[in-house]
Amino acid sequence: MTGLLVASIFAAGMSTISSSLNSSATIILTDYHSRFSKGGSDERAPLRVLHIATVVVGMLGTGVAIAMISVRNALDAWWSLAGIFGGGMLGLFLLGFLSRHVSSRAAFSGVVVGMLVILWMSLSPRWSWMPGGMHSPFHSFLTIVFGTASILVAGLVASALVRPKTRSAP
Repeated sequence: MTGLLVASIFAAGMSTISSSLNSSATIILTDYHSRFSKGGSDERAPLRVLHIATVVVGMLGTGVAIAMISVRNALDAWWSLAGIFGGGMLGLFLLGFLSRHVSSRAAFSGVVVGMLVILWMSLSPRWSWMPGGMHSPFHSFLTIVFGTASILVAGLVASALVRPKTRSAP
């Protein structure tokens, strides 16, 4: 009876992983390959792209899993990853929502500054070669807060400094 329970848990996990790999490969095919490839190529090309994308996404997922072997608990890892990825998305969304006149250059500069802040907060505590005073003194849960704020502030400042060129009437 216990073996059947363990087998059903593994089957559910394998099913979830399989659908994640298939959906990731399909996104790569439809959003990138179909958009940027020239039409009329080999009919088997999309299937090859799906196979290669599935293998690459699977290897990336396996690499992330191996890198997370030393993680003590999943919740801390989740908050760290959410801070890294969520901070940038939330900051860019708020920048567009709060200011209607932000140019793409200002948004890009805000994202660059935000990525640098997020990378510094995420990686500097792990870098032994960096002097102690340059390590982030903040808890990793604050990465999302500082990442969001830095993208928003840098984007607004860049938008105020670089006004879009207005066209003069002929």
